[in-house]
Amino acid sequence: DFKEIYPYGRRYRTLYLLHGMNGDESSWLYKTNVERYAQEYQTAVIMPSVHNSFYTDTQVGLAFFTYLTEELPAMLKANFPITHKREETYIAGLSMGGYGAAKAALARPDLYSAFGSFSGAVDIEDVARRAVDSGFLPVFQCVFGDPKDLTGSGADLFYLANKLLAEGTPPPRAYLSCGTEDELCYDANVRFQNHLKTIGFPFEYREAPGAHEWDFWEDQIKKFLAWLFE
Repeated sequence: DFKEIYPYGRRYRTLYLLHGMNGDESSWLYKTNVERYAQEYQTAVIMPSVHNSFYTDTQVGLAFFTYLTEELPAMLKANFPITHKREETYIAGLSMGGYGAAKAALARPDLYSAFGSFSGAVDIEDVARRAVDSGFLPVFQCVFGDPKDLTGSGADLFYLANKLLAEGTPPPRAYLSCGTEDELCYDANVRFQNHLKTIGFPFEYREAPGAHEWDFWEDQIKKFLAWLFE
């Protein structure tokens, strides 16, 4: 019966799930069991593609942060039975997507009640340093502009967390994780969670054996959903 498949009036709680560098909208579907988890938790999972933009309104290119936080939700709510409620809307991602999820939730806490960052590139100054060392700087500049202008900007997660608390805004629930063998992001995640602890920002931090790899992220999306809906 199609009325059971598409029950009138029902709106599904919604998770925006973000890909990492060089990924796309299919990454989570091909690499994990997230479709099965979505069915288990009766949650709509939205997986946008933003190229290598770091989910940012880029300096040279498109406004991907505006797309993620404004245009895409408006289009989806107009066409699909997903929630209109902040308390039933969440965002998470891996690596570059972990940064994007944290940035979206910290900059727009009115939109998301919780976020998850798995092996997130949460220290954008560290990303800039790596860009210089790897010859990636021109691409980085097209996204963010001058690396010298990052500290204290809307691209700086440390600053955004400070600003949110200073404004007295109730923070979204935060879940951070990283593999202990992750040479790209482990140190940055330790710095970020230490900063959150120092400023009194509530969060859940988990680490486990693992590198910057899909085995770790498969495990984390399952644990994140269990944490989210416990």
